[in-house]
Amino acid sequence: MLRRFILYLVRWQLSTPILWLVVRRMGTGIWATIIANLIGGAIFFWVDRFIFTSKAVEIWHVKEGRCDKCGAVSHLWRLVKTVGYDRSNAKPVFLCMKCSKEKTDALRAQGIPVRGKSR
Repeated sequence: MLRRFILYLVRWQLSTPILWLVVRRMGTGIWATIIANLIGGAIFFWVDRFIFTSKAVEIWHVKEGRCDKCGAVSHLWRLVKTVGYDRSNAKPVFLCMKCSKEKTDALRAQGIPVRGKSR
């Protein structure tokens, strides 16, 4: 974990030259820019970690096309991931609003909390 955090801070520093060119015009030096980046990295590491690894965040894919269940041409949704449900590696199945509502209602009946698109 500490290694990943340090790598993240190094990655964050890659923006320093560009940031420095901008803030130099505003009277700020390179060391202030580096410190600002370290502070930003220390804050946003945890934010990014939550965003990209949290099971509390639902992931949906949306597209236009033909429903894989009923064949209707419409806006289509696919729930990829939520608490207790992960179809990241499954064959994508896109559903119209009606079929998606049926699917998410069935998931809710199984105790899987779905907040998303087809309420």
